[in-house]
Amino acid sequence: MGTSDLNFQWAVRRPAWTVRQAGELVRSVADTVASACQTYFPPSEGFQTETTELNGLVEGVRLCVSRGEFTAVVSAQCYAEQMSPETCPSSQVAVRLVAARRHRDPPPLAVVRLMEIAGPVALLLAVSALVFALICAAAVPGVGGYFRLSLWMSFMLMMAPAVAWLAGARTSMQLEAVEASQSALTTRVAALADANDRWQRLLAVLHEQQVVVAQYKALPFRR
Repeated sequence: MGTSDLNFQWAVRRPAWTVRQAGELVRSVADTVASACQTYFPPSEGFQTETTELNGLVEGVRLCVSRGEFTAVVSAQCYAEQMSPETCPSSQVAVRLVAARRHRDPPPLAVVRLMEIAGPVALLLAVSALVFALICAAAVPGVGGYFRLSLWMSFMLMMAPAVAWLAGARTSMQLEAVEASQSALTTRVAALADANDRWQRLLAVLHEQQVVVAQYKALPFRR
């Protein structure tokens, strides 16, 4: 038997069992697990439960529960184990249950880079520096040069409020995007926490089933 926060498995072996008897016991365990899944993971809460029949060397039932980023699988199985000829010349039948939570952390919140927020301001400074350099390179002495410089500076002063408004609008949109991402992340974390809590309660049911199965030394429904 092994346990962890998100996984749980156990196996019970009995040489007195037949494969058919073990199969009926597995069906009983699977029915109990399916009923618990309907209780803890109801479709009304957005959960989906899929049931798959297992046939071949390993027979049983596999149940898969999912919602959003949460996915978990419970598999109730029975199979015949061939023991070592030195210890036990015949085979024995095992009933096994495996429960696994496929853990996937929610993606981390993207950090907004400073240059993305300050981009319009940086653009304004760069354009101002370029214009100033051009004016200095094309400077004309006397009144004409002074008039040209005044004209360019007036143009920059007129454009400054528009650029500042664009910068503020962009920053506001980026902050709204950050808030939306934070809200979505909070929702995902809350949904995963809720699903994990339900999963822990289902694991308690699986542990109880292990105790029930272990009590059977020989099954009463021989055929």
